[in-house]
Amino acid sequence: MIIGAGVAGLTLATFLHRSGVECVVLERRDRAYLQTVRQRAGVVDARNVQMFERVGLAEKLLAGPVAQTIDYRTDGISRIFNIIGDDASEGRFCTQQMLVNNLLRVLIDEMGGEVRFEVSDVTVHNEEGTEPQVRYTDSNGAHEITCDYIAGCDADRGVSRASIPDGVLTTVTHEFGYAWLAVLVESPVKGHPVMGVSEHGFVAQLPRGPQRSRYYLQCSLTDGVADWPDQRIWDEVRRRMGDASIENSIVHEKVFVPLRSVVHFPMQHRRLFLAGDAAHLVPPTGAKGMNLALFDVDTLAQALVKALREHDCSALASYSDTILPRLWGYQAFSAWMTDTMHDAGDPSINGNFRQMTARARLDELFNSETAARLHSEYQRGTA
Repeated sequence: MIIGAGVAGLTLATFLHRSGVECVVLERRDRAYLQTVRQRAGVVDARNVQMFERVGLAEKLLAGPVAQTIDYRTDGISRIFNIIGDDASEGRFCTQQMLVNNLLRVLIDEMGGEVRFEVSDVTVHNEEGTEPQVRYTDSNGAHEITCDYIAGCDADRGVSRASIPDGVLTTVTHEFGYAWLAVLVESPVKGHPVMGVSEHGFVAQLPRGPQRSRYYLQCSLTDGVADWPDQRIWDEVRRRMGDASIENSIVHEKVFVPLRSVVHFPMQHRRLFLAGDAAHLVPPTGAKGMNLALFDVDTLAQALVKALREHDCSALASYSDTILPRLWGYQAFSAWMTDTMHDAGDPSINGNFRQMTARARLDELFNSETAARLHSEYQRGTA
């Protein structure tokens, strides 16, 4: 049983289905919502591109362009940074919505996989010495399914992690002290994706399909939607980008995202395994959330196939221990990027000393071959 039909759950189901392992995915939303509403981050790093290539699905699932350059801006001055390493490994710009659409098509329409949409009242029963059960309700009534294993891919507030008894998990959190206003607009990225700092705060623009992009604007944790009317958004975009030629366009959505890091471990309890946001959150600055989820389910899929087809449970037993070293490495990178990009901007938060030392770190990144290579390796998922 897989709970949650986001990138993690659908990728896991697709990999298991290709390996002949029967699975069912439960999702509280309908298919149309998954295909049209969710608009989230969109860089698949090189390690995960290679993963999809390994299973023969890269061409079907990853339709975006090669993610090879970022336009980093300091007070409006652009510096184009190449994130391809010496081995020519390449990531792809592929929004979560695009990847979910492609996974739904491949899993359901081409492979005949089973995703049960619009379910509610999901409960997980994972007692010692008994087979796990998942109970849920849909339009046909109440259901109970007995299974071998349960994969909790239902994000940060899902039922999977909540079903684990108190005292089993250790939770480590870090609050960064500010938020992003994420704004989906009817305006494509022109040129390269942008991450920028200025005296007025952090700004970014990333692609969200051929005609849309999402701007991210640093803001206070106390801000609300009423504090950010459309005109203020565009004024701040132009000011922080250092580009007065940027024109207003339609604003489709405004979401406040407090920046924080969270890790829950171990990522397994008895026959329940957590993956993606159900187990960890990273700030979006490093573009690692989706990539960590993909690493989780790749590792979990191989362990489940080994347990169910070869009756070898050793990889399942060590699932959490396998994930955690990479997870902490990505947390370290994301925290470094988050602190550096924000300290280098508005000095009213942490002062001029932190601002100037952060800008010195950015200068080293752009001018030091060693630092740039390490940054590229983290961006590509190979460090």
